[in-house]
Amino acid sequence: MTDVTAEPPIPLLYVDDGTAAETVAAGLERADDRLSVRTVPDADAALDALEAASPPPVDGVVSEYDPPGTDGLGLLEAIRDAHPDLPVVIYTDGGSESVASDAVAAGVTDYVPKTVPPDRLAERVLDAVDGYRTRRRRRSQYRQLFEDAPVMYVVFRDVGDEPIVEDCNERFLDRLGYDPDEVFGRSVWELYAEESMPEAIEGFDRGREGTFGHQERTLIAADGTHVETLFRASPRLNDRGEVIGTLGLYVDITEAKRRERTLERLHDVTRALIRAEDREAVAGLITDAVSDVLGYPRNLVRLVDDDGTELRPVAVTDEAEAALGERPVYRVGEGTAGRAYDAGETLVYDDVRTVDDGYDRSGVRASMFVPVGDHGVLSVGAAEAGAFDDADVHLAEVFAANAATALTLLDRTRTLERQNDRLSDFASVVSHDLRTPLSVVEGSLELARERYDDEDLDRAARSLDRAFGLIEELLALARGVDSLSPEPLSLRSTVEACWRTVATDDATLVVDGDETIRADEAALRRLFENLLGNCVEHGATPDGDGVTVTVGPLDDGAGFYVADDGPGVPADAHEAVFDVGYTDDGGTGLGLAIVERIADAHGWTVDAVDGENGARFEVRGVG
Repeated sequence: MTDVTAEPPIPLLYVDDGTAAETVAAGLERADDRLSVRTVPDADAALDALEAASPPPVDGVVSEYDPPGTDGLGLLEAIRDAHPDLPVVIYTDGGSESVASDAVAAGVTDYVPKTVPPDRLAERVLDAVDGYRTRRRRRSQYRQLFEDAPVMYVVFRDVGDEPIVEDCNERFLDRLGYDPDEVFGRSVWELYAEESMPEAIEGFDRGREGTFGHQERTLIAADGTHVETLFRASPRLNDRGEVIGTLGLYVDITEAKRRERTLERLHDVTRALIRAEDREAVAGLITDAVSDVLGYPRNLVRLVDDDGTELRPVAVTDEAEAALGERPVYRVGEGTAGRAYDAGETLVYDDVRTVDDGYDRSGVRASMFVPVGDHGVLSVGAAEAGAFDDADVHLAEVFAANAATALTLLDRTRTLERQNDRLSDFASVVSHDLRTPLSVVEGSLELARERYDDEDLDRAARSLDRAFGLIEELLALARGVDSLSPEPLSLRSTVEACWRTVATDDATLVVDGDETIRADEAALRRLFENLLGNCVEHGATPDGDGVTVTVGPLDDGAGFYVADDGPGVPADAHEAVFDVGYTDDGGTGLGLAIVERIADAHGWTVDAVDGENGARFEVRGVG
């Protein structure tokens, strides 16, 4: 009965002629029953036996130092040329220490005198075979890793000034679409795109000096397409430690680079959308982006009309017009684009010809319709059925969402422009048509007060002064801050100049320190005049004592404050005091609103906070 678990015999080749050879072979087999020894009479027969198969049919060679058919170490050298790692044990009764030294220098695995008995010879042969089998098994494992690696491996040897492809794994061949005979023995320069050559040659030169690194390389596939990779090189060294070639590792980053370019283009388009001046420009940017980034040039954008009932083509690519002709107007809720808009959801048709709505779509097979918010629909067509994948749909929706944001901003801008026009008209009316008759009333009132000493006339004069003050505040609020010319200004000097223009009564000003503020001088003076006036007007005590107003830089250096020691601002009114019309004592309710507008125009913030004794206003973000 055969033992199926027994290990197969270890095949050896013994080189020598005559009965002595058979005696040694038999002695080895008796010494260890794992050994199976075949004898050949001379060197030529030995080489013929080794060339019969690859890998060699034996795991080791035992030979006389000087077998028939060759002289000295000729057989050893011939074996090493074909099989560098195969164990070769010299077993001889001749030779000397110098002969043994020559054999070892030539690469012999072991040198055993025939004075050593067969069992000791068997042990030394088995040691040599064990090391050989371990190396071969390790190489097999490495080869498997080489082939199964999720990256592209290539083994180069240096020939002159070029790296020649000596070996590669299947992933390299499959990714580029080449057969082995199209790559092996070929310079890798022939596989590189032109833009990669300068860095490749420089990297090759550094590698020959033993310096290796990683760089990007663009390879040319068999079909001419470009494969972008990240390349890493490791040196191949000979026995003397000299660089004889390279092991190159290529990581395919084509998709990553495509995504990177897509994101860059998306950012570019988004910036352009924000700067677009009208709806047509927004629509045109989206059709161009879908053509360039998604690669679908047959596309168009429809926008809803002012009535909100129809979707009209606004931007149509030349390719879409050539393939599809003049595109129809859809009613909201009808047809492909109309249903997508009405539902607010993307519709994708793998084969749009299945849609029976009377429209000619002979120029496309696949289509998708992406709502552009409440503004319209992006329509994208492809020549092949089922062309759109999830990434295509996602990017189309991103472009549409960005376009919707841009269109919303345009709508808001137009609304603000109309409001500003109305405010401008209002300011004109207030400035010319209202102030003129009030000036006539003021003159008449002055004449009447000169003739008559009447409290009613005094009260009328105070009301007229308040009316003129209200007009000035309304004009300032309506006109806003059209333009700024910032310049370095002294906090102390500006505040003291403004204090002289404010009706301060018995109030006292304290300027705590000095800072340089970069601001528009006229706007900053207006801001301080309103803040100081607010403190003076609302900070006086009931018994008539004047208020003390303090101005100075904030402790953290981020701006300045204006504070008084009056009754302060209620905590629940800290935000409301900046609202237009807010007042608690019959004032205009515009002064602090103007302060906030001026701060906003400079990029600052202004807040009412609890002061130590009264009201405190802090202006932050000041440069």
